[in-house]
Amino acid sequence: MRISKAILSIFLLTVFFSSFSLARGSEPDASIVIRQETLNRFLDTIGEVKKTDSFSIIGIKGEYTWTVKNPKIILTAGRARFQAEVTVSFKSLPVNYSTPAYGEVSIRYDSNENKINIKVEKVAFEVAFNVLGKRVVVGEVDISKIYQIAFSFPGPKPFESLVEVSLPDGSRKKIKIESVPVLVIEDGRIVVGSEINYTPIQ
Repeated sequence: MRISKAILSIFLLTVFFSSFSLARGSEPDASIVIRQETLNRFLDTIGEVKKTDSFSIIGIKGEYTWTVKNPKIILTAGRARFQAEVTVSFKSLPVNYSTPAYGEVSIRYDSNENKINIKVEKVAFEVAFNVLGKRVVVGEVDISKIYQIAFSFPGPKPFESLVEVSLPDGSRKKIKIESVPVLVIEDGRIVVGSEINYTPIQ
């Protein structure tokens, strides 16, 4: 018995994508997994980031240098966030300190473009020092633009939207393939998938 090329293509597509799975209850027919370690290897490659800025406030002028180390994207159930370690040192003042920087990460699947887009939202920290027991804020630094994931991942949209199957009587049956996107953030990974529906066309 010969298997038609269209049926074989659907079978191979389903087997390939189904090697990745979601938690029971939201399991798609096809999915792609992006691991947390994959994203963080990209951020590690950027390396340490440092910049010196000047300030003038309440009659005090000077410079300060901020340094960002250990940027990470943390994936937990239903949430993606960014964190990093920041050190601030003032050139003209005996002030040095470390502060964490946090921010949210948006993860979206564009079904029209079949792309998974990952964007680090605002990640800000204050630059400040104390004078006579009073906290003086010099400014706020947003480092989110530095740590954008500079590429989009391909999504799990089926390659075909319509297939034809050859029947024993010599006729051909058309089947429409439709997909419904499913995106889940789990501990340590992003799972983007599709529920695939088959509809016969008369």
